[in-house]
Amino acid sequence: MALRGILVLELAGLAPGPFCGMVLADFGAQVVRVDRPGARGDVSFMARGKRSLAVNLKRPDGALVLRRLCAQADVVLEPFRHGVMEKLQLGPEILQRENPKLIYARLSGFGQSGRFCRVAGHDINYLALSGGRNGIPKFFSVEISTSKTVGTTSRTEHARWWSTFLHNLQDSRWGLHGCGSSRTPVLQAANQRTWTKV
Repeated sequence: MALRGILVLELAGLAPGPFCGMVLADFGAQVVRVDRPGARGDVSFMARGKRSLAVNLKRPDGALVLRRLCAQADVVLEPFRHGVMEKLQLGPEILQRENPKLIYARLSGFGQSGRFCRVAGHDINYLALSGGRNGIPKFFSVEISTSKTVGTTSRTEHARWWSTFLHNLQDSRWGLHGCGSSRTPVLQAANQRTWTKV
């Protein structure tokens, strides 16, 4: 596996963090999800290949646990709004001082600066601000190679396809073939796989 030996700490959050952690786990990284105590864990169906740990980051002993983990980690996936980790004394400046090789990936909606940095960001917000809502069905239209039909699919199907596609990039016997449309070759290539229902 491409990422074997890489330790990733995923701080519990919404879809981008769990999805990124799942893809990294698919490539062989050891992913530890850090949940809040009392949380129901990952209910997004993106916990595949991960371990979980409940830590209260608002308590000094919980923050110390995360700092010790970060001292050994290669990557931290942090999904919080601007200033949250700094308030907890767990921002990148502190953690990277203790572990200079640490990759601190901030997955906040609108980034750490700018007009919307303190606002929660979700896909519907980005679409509303950009005016791109009407173009999505056209971009995500899918041609199914076996029946030659064209239609649209849900967001969860795209996550499944992308994850499977990225996972199978390691398999040199499987390539991008059979693409009848130039608009969505990745989705068509993912459709070439045999799916197993679990």
